[in-house]
Amino acid sequence: MVTDWLILQTSSEPETPLSSGQAYVFKVEINAEVYALKVFKFFKPSTYRADLGPIRGRKVTDEMLAFHTDPFYAECRAYAHIQEKQQEQNLRRRNFAHCYGFMALKKTDEEVVASYGAELWDIPRDDEYRRKAEGSPVRAIVKEYVDHDVVMDVPALKRMLKGIKWLNRHGVLNHDIHPANFKGGLLVDFGSSWTRKPHCLWDNMPEQKLKVIERADLIKFQEMANEEGFGAKVRAIPNRQYKELRPRRIGGRTS
Repeated sequence: MVTDWLILQTSSEPETPLSSGQAYVFKVEINAEVYALKVFKFFKPSTYRADLGPIRGRKVTDEMLAFHTDPFYAECRAYAHIQEKQQEQNLRRRNFAHCYGFMALKKTDEEVVASYGAELWDIPRDDEYRRKAEGSPVRAIVKEYVDHDVVMDVPALKRMLKGIKWLNRHGVLNHDIHPANFKGGLLVDFGSSWTRKPHCLWDNMPEQKLKVIERADLIKFQEMANEEGFGAKVRAIPNRQYKELRPRRIGGRTS
């Protein structure tokens, strides 16, 4: 139970207006400890069905799409897989903010969220899915609160890149690599991630498109390193591949 709501930190995509993005991140106290509480918006399961096309789309149910692409479930799946692999390998290296679990907000907490102007529905009121789902519990994830940034230099970028490569090697695509998603050098956001165990989009995507999607994290990281002025010293992907793949569509968006 949240004992004190301290501040609305940001929407999950700080470059967008407050009502945009997948979630809102609050600084909260729970049992006298400070955490980041990520409160998720409601998500329509069929959102990504069009990415599969008419034939492949028929193989995938709305339930599968919800469990694999809803940002709340995407983040839960990613963290569960990360923690499992870290325990198997007895890893002590820190690349990702800790996740302590998930919770459904109480009505009093929902009222506090609303008082900050947070809008949890981006779906029209007359939408059939919203009519059925409205009144469902608001979902949130309790995470490590990281209140500082690191200087973007070569050592920091190399540490970040190691974490991204580790993720990809173990079946997690973050799909949202940009500077605002790193705090204290740690990757803090997995709401757009794909975790392969299985994943309905990953398993049904056309092969050519999938080749680009599977390199999306490295391409976006290289773009970030280039923008910071360290692209020549920190390479996530060979320059030729980067130039070939960057203009194409990555994860449903044009880079």
